[in-house]
Amino acid sequence: MNNFKRITAILISLVIISGSFVCFAATDGKQYYDYDKVLLLGDSEASGFTDYGDEMSEFNRVDDSYAAYVADELGAELIPMACPGFRTIELRYMLDDSYRPDDKYLFDKVPRTPKDEILAKVPQLRQAIAESDLIMIGIGGNDWGAYLGWVMADVQLENNVSEEYRQALREFLESATVEDSIISKIIELADYLNAMDELAAALPEAMNYAFGNLRENWNYIIEYIYEKNPDVTIAVIGMFPTYYQTPEGEPDNIAQPNALKMLVEDSIIDYGNKHMVENQEKYGYIYVDTFGTVVELSHPTVAGHRFIADRIFEALPDARFPYKDISYGAAEYKAVEYMYLNGLMTGKDDESFGGEEKMTKAELSAVLNKIADYEETDSTSEVNGFSLNTALYKASDSKGIFEFFSYVYESLELILTGKGFKAVTRAEAAFEIYNALIK
Repeated sequence: MNNFKRITAILISLVIISGSFVCFAATDGKQYYDYDKVLLLGDSEASGFTDYGDEMSEFNRVDDSYAAYVADELGAELIPMACPGFRTIELRYMLDDSYRPDDKYLFDKVPRTPKDEILAKVPQLRQAIAESDLIMIGIGGNDWGAYLGWVMADVQLENNVSEEYRQALREFLESATVEDSIISKIIELADYLNAMDELAAALPEAMNYAFGNLRENWNYIIEYIYEKNPDVTIAVIGMFPTYYQTPEGEPDNIAQPNALKMLVEDSIIDYGNKHMVENQEKYGYIYVDTFGTVVELSHPTVAGHRFIADRIFEALPDARFPYKDISYGAAEYKAVEYMYLNGLMTGKDDESFGGEEKMTKAELSAVLNKIADYEETDSTSEVNGFSLNTALYKASDSKGIFEFFSYVYESLELILTGKGFKAVTRAEAAFEIYNALIK
């Protein structure tokens, strides 16, 4: 009878979870660490530049920017050191006295601030890095964005292209700024003047230049920051596609994006963010996913900045989380943090979660008991595995009641028997439970 009650309880809970995927409510009252000084590094998007405004965002605070929202709500001083037109190359140049790249575009496309004025800020920048409690970095879009267009154009001009196309390119480049849609314009010109083959031939060299610089300089910047300030919290603001656009004066009127444009932009942005995402565990910084940001043309609206600020607050660590063996950048961090703050899992001691230790059936049973309200077992043997994602997602996508319950039953078997999976650690189990039943 007890087994029947247990299975019934699990079945009911899985029906609810599988049918709707409604998230469990998170614990209210997140507590943030005491960040007295917040440093902002990055390009025009980070600085708060707007497509329809004329504010000077270069090394200035912009009130309706995500940086201002975050600093104000944390009660911290904001040190704005972001500048439109910046790439990782310019930022590294200001940090590394030995870095003098052979780059014809260096500081050349920064719209309104001369190079000597920028370099005069080097001492202030380095001091701010050493003294800040939280550093937000939003950079990389120019490495492969507008600058990629200039590189593509230069590669073409150095090779065999028609004189008509060469002249059109030169005329456009003479008047273009970093805020212009360089790549889009170059594609339009190439298409109009039948030069798409020349454009395609220039792309590999330009892409190698752009992403090679991004990867090399990114590692240096992060390592420099941690060398000067080992205890600082770094929030890396991911790049986002710009297909969610709203016309000037119509902030609530979001244009329906073209499906092909979405596919292309998503692929490019994913590739551009890849190095930042993959290195978060190595360095221990926090990566903030900003997909879904609404822009005017290419820069966030006020609502877009609010959206990014909210993603930053979600990503920042909770000060109540005590375990030092789970780093901010670890893939399991958010899952373990949720488990602890919601009373689903506790650590091996006050400062250690024991993430590398094997998960036992008793521990797994205790977690699922709190979620599905079924009886615990007294087994101390290790779990053979726990991965409900496939079965649950199959259930949610199933056609017909019979198929739905067959996948729910498959999920039950995984919980009760642990068949067919490798042994898992406590951290892996937290990650699987969080993604399958909670997230």
